[in-house]
Amino acid sequence: QCFMLIRKPVNTLFLALGTRFLSSVAMTSQPVKNIRVYYWDFPFWRAECVRLGLFIGDVEFEDVRDAKKDDMVNAGKLAFGALPVMEVDGKMLSQTQAMAVYSAKLAGIHPEDPWLAAKVDECINGCTDVTGTVGTTFALSAEEKIESRKNLIAEKGRLRMHLSGLEKLCMENGNCGFAVGECLTMADLAIWRLVGWFSSGTLDGIPTNFILDTFPAISKVVANVDSNEKVQEWKAKHPKFYGNKGKE
Repeated sequence: QCFMLIRKPVNTLFLALGTRFLSSVAMTSQPVKNIRVYYWDFPFWRAECVRLGLFIGDVEFEDVRDAKKDDMVNAGKLAFGALPVMEVDGKMLSQTQAMAVYSAKLAGIHPEDPWLAAKVDECINGCTDVTGTVGTTFALSAEEKIESRKNLIAEKGRLRMHLSGLEKLCMENGNCGFAVGECLTMADLAIWRLVGWFSSGTLDGIPTNFILDTFPAISKVVANVDSNEKVQEWKAKHPKFYGNKGKE
């Protein structure tokens, strides 16, 4: 009824804009023919959640694990000078958030509901915050690094604050084993691999059981993802990194 109140010229304009919009969608929704994910040969969460998301959705892709950064920079393939990146039918896509969501949409594991989609974004960005905070310690000496990380996970530490944010999101979703909604999303995959990184023993000064012992809702998400049949299949394909190490 509201549309009936609009004058005809405006209706004509809306129709033209709508037709143009639908044409644009049709032009940009062509089937993807070739996907490459460029990173190095280890399962850091920024790349691994993209790889795993595509795998779960049975989306074919080339898993390039010997990316040479200088060559890619010279070829103009690193807009922000960093890996991982995706190449989709000859076009480049970078930034974790963009790649993760795009991959999830291709794989059919991204919520259609705008609110739930935004909550997935929130979780992924929370993982990025955690990574950035840990990253501030990388340039420190071995001794300083350990002391700094101990402070970051202390009761009022910045890293604990970020992880508490992820815990809160998982709790607000009902502590159901999913970070967002009632089924697997990219948020779960990102959190799963982030925790795998923390649990791997590569971050001196942070106990391997810190997250799993401190944040029960996150731990529940990790266990749920780890029990997923496709995740187990992915882990079996990459025993070099997973083997019998459980959630690492």
